[in-house]
Amino acid sequence: MVKLRRLVYENNDNNTLIRNNPFIKARKLEIQLLYEELSYLIGSCFKDTAIDEHDLEDVGNWKRRLILATEEAEDTVDMFVSSAIIKNDFTDNDLQLTYQQMIDPTTGDNLLDCSLKGLKDVMDNLKSIREEIMSNNKGNFFQKFVKHDKMMVKKFAATGTSSSRNTAVNVSATQHEELTVGFDDDALLLIDRLTGYRKKLDIISILGMGGLGKTTLATKIFNDSLVKYHFDKRGWILVSQEYSKRDLLLQLLASIGKSFYEAVSESKLCEVLYQSLKKIRYFIVIDDIWSCKAWDDVVACFPDDNNGSRVLVTTRLADVALHASRGGFTHNLRHLNQDQSWELLCRKTFRGYECPESLTEIGKHIARRCQGLPLALVVIAGVLEKGEKRKDLWKKVGESVGSCIINDPKGCLDTLALSYDHLPSHLKKCFLYVGGFPEDCRIRVGGLIKLWMAEGFILDPAQRSMEEEGEYYVMDLIDRNLLIVADKSSNGEVKSCRLHHLLREVCLKKADEENFFKKVSMPTPNRNLDSDVVLNIVKQRRLFTEYEVLCEIYSHGFASHKRSVLCFHDSRLLAFYKITSWVPSFLLLKVLNLLNIPMFKFSNIRMLVHLRYLAVWICSHDTSLSKDNAWSLQTLIVKGTFQRVIYSPDNMVNLRHLWCDRIIVSIGFSVPTISNLQTISRLRLDYRTRFLLETFPGIKKLGCCISSSSTNHGLLSFAMLTHLQALNIDKYRQESLALANPIRFPETLKKLTLKGLCLPWSYMSTIQRLPKLEVLKLLDSSFKGHLWEPGETQFHQLKFLKLEKLDIHVWEASSINFPRLRKLVVTGCGRLMEIPLELGNIYTLEHIETDYSNPHVRDSVNRIQEAQREMGNCDIHVSFTRMQGRSNSS
Repeated sequence: MVKLRRLVYENNDNNTLIRNNPFIKARKLEIQLLYEELSYLIGSCFKDTAIDEHDLEDVGNWKRRLILATEEAEDTVDMFVSSAIIKNDFTDNDLQLTYQQMIDPTTGDNLLDCSLKGLKDVMDNLKSIREEIMSNNKGNFFQKFVKHDKMMVKKFAATGTSSSRNTAVNVSATQHEELTVGFDDDALLLIDRLTGYRKKLDIISILGMGGLGKTTLATKIFNDSLVKYHFDKRGWILVSQEYSKRDLLLQLLASIGKSFYEAVSESKLCEVLYQSLKKIRYFIVIDDIWSCKAWDDVVACFPDDNNGSRVLVTTRLADVALHASRGGFTHNLRHLNQDQSWELLCRKTFRGYECPESLTEIGKHIARRCQGLPLALVVIAGVLEKGEKRKDLWKKVGESVGSCIINDPKGCLDTLALSYDHLPSHLKKCFLYVGGFPEDCRIRVGGLIKLWMAEGFILDPAQRSMEEEGEYYVMDLIDRNLLIVADKSSNGEVKSCRLHHLLREVCLKKADEENFFKKVSMPTPNRNLDSDVVLNIVKQRRLFTEYEVLCEIYSHGFASHKRSVLCFHDSRLLAFYKITSWVPSFLLLKVLNLLNIPMFKFSNIRMLVHLRYLAVWICSHDTSLSKDNAWSLQTLIVKGTFQRVIYSPDNMVNLRHLWCDRIIVSIGFSVPTISNLQTISRLRLDYRTRFLLETFPGIKKLGCCISSSSTNHGLLSFAMLTHLQALNIDKYRQESLALANPIRFPETLKKLTLKGLCLPWSYMSTIQRLPKLEVLKLLDSSFKGHLWEPGETQFHQLKFLKLEKLDIHVWEASSINFPRLRKLVVTGCGRLMEIPLELGNIYTLEHIETDYSNPHVRDSVNRIQEAQREMGNCDIHVSFTRMQGRSNSS
């Protein structure tokens, strides 16, 4: 819809391909009528009136039809735009020849004529839908779409949550012992908090993903003999996603031995509950709470008589846990480790007997496949317990853990899927998308957000950028325990995340049900797909696959309306004819990731005029990024074996992120400023590009390499980049540098990496004064000189400092210089006499990392740790790195 509106109502001054295209101009009125018809249909479905139960199926059918019609309209218009641009603007003979070969085999029409007929067909279809709906109940169906959604959600929620919740308090002693493997430390910690000295009412939250054992742990605590003895009354209620305040109050009263008729008012129930708990020491468990409102509905019923009463909350949502605890204690429940997982699997499978030695190895593999989730281990143990204890059968179970979970008759996967069902619609798309990545993959947050942007999942926010909004989405999914933090960056931000194996199964199942994406691998050993399989693939709008599948789609002659293709699997170097042959079958792509597939060049990709995200691996000499069809492109990622790439942004005005692992050389261009560009790496700065930095004032991350010419012309002033947060400066090739002027940095800088510049240590005074600097990496002769003496100047916000391959002998520093330092890394500094011992007195310091190359540095690190331990500080972690990234820690 956004693209239709732009075609109709905006001048497209920045896009000469559309502005000057005679074919698009001639059809602008038709596109306007189509846009208005579609807008009317979509807008009308959001009127809010009552809906009868018997209308649900009809309304659902109309809604599905309207969604399909919207997708068809978008595809048809985009295909028309593609064909019009290719026919009118591309002068490349190979591209024109390819275009001329794109003929409908049934009608003999070319691509442009086909798309023109498609515009008419779409319009006729929309009119037909309007007429049919208007003739049915005088158009009241328009007013029922939203109510249909609300009723379906309510209907689903009425089925409740996992059946295991209903008997949580009445677990027998035998079951209780088996189900709580790995929870002993958690239980002791929480019981100590519950029965401790605090007199005020204390609210404690247990937070964790579905199936992690929150209710099981709460049950263990609830039935503990000390807890029973300590509290005068205990109560337990189950909340779940859909609830009523009245039901909660009645449940609470019943759990403490009080019963009332439902006819009693809510205010009366509150009063009775409050008085029943008054002046006694009580313990209430509120299990499976999904909203802050649910907590607010009951919290007023809990009196605080300064007698040590407690309320324990279990939830999957971090914001609910924090809201309920009111600054109190939140316990994040961890996944079981490998030993605990194996212990639980054995207990449930063998019921007290030992596991045969022949099954131990494969059994531990099965336990690892459950990734520390108790619910999964219990389900798999049930499968193993009922089957024969044979190694070959267990091996099959180990290869199909996900299938076993999906087929669990108790609905294990449905329990996990409740978290998905509770998501708002925009987060559902984002979460499902993660399921397309390879299993156990560490997904870089920045790259994931760029993909979400290209797919249109991130709503355009008013107060922040789309990237910042995407970061909010990621943290929301983490706080809901749907994504797991895999790595953090040097300043503590989430760098990468991963998806639990079973939640990935939820994604795959939901994606299949909703036709959201398709994962396809080439079959072995013949490596061919039959036409029926290919036809099914063609119908999917998003495809996670191997490169050979794209060639198969083309070889079967299918024209695909696919919007996204992501190939994560490594492929061999492919012949040129295969590289470009499939492109005409995918003209509507918005996302194309071929980063693991080496190619000679990507000329035919120029035909993909709707691309927003492009990641490619080019094996050739110098490559030009001057794509004359790239007006939609937001993210461009290029890696390869070439010497350099040539970048001209005249027709890349919407580009936000440009990353390359080789040198980027910019040539002259006419655009005065590039307001959207936020990331560029590795840009060469020299005398020919002395005014280049002024053209992208909004840039936030910049990687650049400098030469002697750039230093002589005073190009190293970055002060005008007032939004810059991360800067990486490297030396170009092996040139020797002599800076004529000092480097000037903006005060907004948070991360700074310097490499190969051979700066005198006196330059450090400029860096020390940066007020927001959190990360500083000094690499490979970035500074030259035997002595670094920072004086009394502070790095006010510095959290991470790395010194690598520096020719430094003496480093004189104290805790005053680095008041907020958390991590220090010193590697490859072979002449450094010691790390200053006073750095151990930095109260925020958590980790020191070094290598084995310098015994003086290693000894000083050990002395720092020993001195701190003698003073009772055992929080400083020390690690010694080895070759290939291995480390020993203490």
